[in-house]
Amino acid sequence: MKANKFIIYFILKAAGVYAGWYIIYDLWLKKSGVFDNWIVENIVYSAFKILTFFNYDVNIDHNKLWIVDAKGSVIIGSGCDGLELYVLFIGFILIFAGSWKNKIWFIPVGVLVLYFLNVLRVIALTLNGLVSVSLLRFNHKYTFTIILYVVTFLGWMIWVKYFSETSNVKNEETEIE
Repeated sequence: MKANKFIIYFILKAAGVYAGWYIIYDLWLKKSGVFDNWIVENIVYSAFKILTFFNYDVNIDHNKLWIVDAKGSVIIGSGCDGLELYVLFIGFILIFAGSWKNKIWFIPVGVLVLYFLNVLRVIALTLNGLVSVSLLRFNHKYTFTIILYVVTFLGWMIWVKYFSETSNVKNEETEIE
């Protein structure tokens, strides 16, 4: 019974986080575009700096990044800035059991990991543009999407295994049996 209450409570908290995100993002932040633009420009600039550090002749134009004489370029839109993935990660950690002491450091670390992976994704896609536009498109649509979601899932699993407080639910389940 305790496990059922845990699941219902988890679903209700998830619905609350989703509703809050919808109100904050879809009805306010998305319309202004300021936050998305800031993230996109930051990702593009970070990728640009790393590529130029490795002596690539790179150009940027707001949300577009390309290597000179490449076959393709990378244009980062608001849907590719990783914001929704960051919020998905944060929301799960917030609603899952665990001490706030651990949440305060685990959430920023997880978001930074996802952010740096997103920068690496943009770099890799830009380098794909040297080889082939079809390779760039395939890796954008499949490879890097899968990698980012797997890493997000692994972050959740690390949280559940090492930092959550779900052992009470497990102990009470075994007592009922």
